Amino acid sequence: MKRIVVLGSTGSIGQSALSVIEHHHDRFRIVGLAAGRNAKLLERQCRRHPEAHFTLGSQESLTAILKANGSLAGRSRGCGGAAVLNLIEASRPDLVLNAFVGFAGLEPALYCLEKGINVALANKEAIVAGGRLLKIAARNSGAVIVPVDSEHVAVSQCLSGRPIEEVRRIFLTASGGALRDRPLEELETAGIEDVLRHPTWDMGDKITVDSATMMNKGMEVIEARWLFNLALERIELIIHPQSIVHSLVEFIDGSIIAQLGLPDMRLPILHALSHPGRLESDLIPSKIDEFPELSFRKVDIKRYPCLNLALAAARRGGAAPTVLLAANEVAVASFLAGRVPFSRIADIIGDALDNIPPQEPQLLKDIFEVAENTKRYIERKFCLQHTNYTWSTTC
Repeated sequence: MKRIVVLGSTGSIGQSALSVIEHHHDRFRIVGLAAGRNAKLLERQCRRHPEAHFTLGSQESLTAILKANGSLAGRSRGCGGAAVLNLIEASRPDLVLNAFVGFAGLEPALYCLEKGINVALANKEAIVAGGRLLKIAARNSGAVIVPVDSEHVAVSQCLSGRPIEEVRRIFLTASGGALRDRPLEELETAGIEDVLRHPTWDMGDKITVDSATMMNKGMEVIEARWLFNLALERIELIIHPQSIVHSLVEFIDGSIIAQLGLPDMRLPILHALSHPGRLESDLIPSKIDEFPELSFRKVDIKRYPCLNLALAAARRGGAAPTVLLAANEVAVASFLAGRVPFSRIADIIGDALDNIPPQEPQLLKDIFEVAENTKRYIERKFCLQHTNYTWSTTC
C-alpha cells in the first residue's frame, strides 16, 4: 500500500488524482491533503480519507473548515507554507504528488527531495525556476522526480529506460490552445471566454490561458531539459490538435516512438502514482477505432509571442526562467481580472525579461527574491498590484 500526500488536492489535478486513488483504493492510501482556499471541498475530501492530515493556505480557510467539521481539529497541521512541510513530515508518505499552482510548489518539492521522498511533479513552476536545485537534491538523497504532465509522462514511456545518447530529439505535442485557428489580426480582441474555451482539455483558468499563449509549452521545454538531461536544441514542439499523441521520441537510427491516449489527466496521474511499475486498470478504456484522425503541423511562432519569450528565457538561463514565471503569473491574473487585454500578456513578460537581471540563483531564497522583484517591478511599471490572491489596478 503506497502512502500518498496530495498537495493542491482541490484543484483540477488534485481532484483527478483523488479519483484515480479512490478507484485503486487497494493500492494507494491518502495520508495528507493540502489545499489553498477551498475549505468546503477539502472538508469532503477529509471525510472520504479519514487517515489524512490536512492544511489550508490561510487562517480564514482553516477556521471555515473547523467550523464546518470540528472533529477534524486533531488532523489539522495548521495553515501556510510551514504547515505544508509539517504535513509532509507528519504523514510519512512514500510519494508526494505536488499539484500546487505557481511558486508555492517549489519549497515542498525541494523539501521532499532533500528528505529522500519521491515527488510526482505536476507543478511546472517548481522545476522551471528551481530545476538545478531540485536535481542536486534528488541526486544527493536518491529520491526520484516523477513527471505528471502528460507530455513528459509520454516521453518517459517512449524512452523505456533507453540511454539519452540514443535520442536524436523529442517532440512535445501542443493542442495550440483555444485561439489556434483564430485569424492573427483578431487575437488582440480575444476575450476571457474565448481564451478559456479549450478545444480538448478541461483545465483550470490559469493553465488554459497558458495553453492559448503556449507559455505552458515553453515551460514544458525547460521542464524536459531538466527531467531528461537534454540540450534545448534537441527538444521540439509540434501542433497536434486532437491531443491523442502526447509526445514522440526520435532515436538516432531514425525510428520514432509515440505515446497515445485519451486527453484525460487521470492516465498520466495513474502512471506517475504507479511508478516504477505499471498498474492494471479499467479506469479509462480506450477504443482506438474511435480515435479521430491524427494530424500534425509546425508551430506558427507569430501566433505565440509568449512561446518565443519562454524559449529565449530558457536559452538565457540563470534567473530568466524565474522572471518569466513571475511576470506571466502577474500578466495572466491581470487578464483574467479584466485589467489588461490578451495581447498585453506578452508585452508585460517581455518588458520584465528585458529589465530584471538574470543572475543565477544559488539558494531557494534567491529564487523567491527574483520573483518578488519581478512582481514589484511590474506593479510599478504597469500599475498592477497583487493583494490576497487577486490582482487589482491602483493607478
